[in-house]
Amino acid sequence: MSHPANLDDILGELTAIRLLLAARPVASAPVQAAAAPQYAQSTASSDGPPPQPSQVIEDAGSVLVHFGKNKDKPLSELSERSLAWYASEQPPRLDNSGKPFPPRPVEITLRNAARTLWHTRAGTLGPAAVQVAPAVVTATATGSEDNVPF
Repeated sequence: MSHPANLDDILGELTAIRLLLAARPVASAPVQAAAAPQYAQSTASSDGPPPQPSQVIEDAGSVLVHFGKNKDKPLSELSERSLAWYASEQPPRLDNSGKPFPPRPVEITLRNAARTLWHTRAGTLGPAAVQVAPAVVTATATGSEDNVPF
C-alpha cells in the first residue's frame, strides 16, 4: 500500500517546511512586545506607592467595596495590601470588540477613596490641588449592579 520512496519524499518535505518555519521571524512578536509595556504602565507596581487621587474623598475609610471578596466592606477594614490594590490603576475591561469600557462613577470613587486613604495613612497626600468630594458609602448610591460590564 505505502511506498517507501513516497514516505521519504513526504518526510523530506515536512522536514524542509519545519526548518523554514523555525528560521522565519515571528511577525506577531513586536506587537506583543509593544503591548506589554502598556499594561506594565497601567497597572500598579509592587515596588512603588499608588498614584495620588484625582479627587480627595472625604471620609475615605467609610467607602464600601462594591465587588469581589471584600464586597460591602469599608476601605478602613482592609489590609494594607488590599487597599493598595484598590488604589492601583487596573487594566480596563474590554468589550467584545476589544474596546475598553469607560470606568463607572462607583469605580472612580472607590479608586480615589482608596488612594486618599492610602496616602493619608502614609502621610503623603498631595497638596489641596484637588477637589474634596463627599464619600459614596454604597455602590447602589451611584449605579446599579445590573449595569456591570463583566
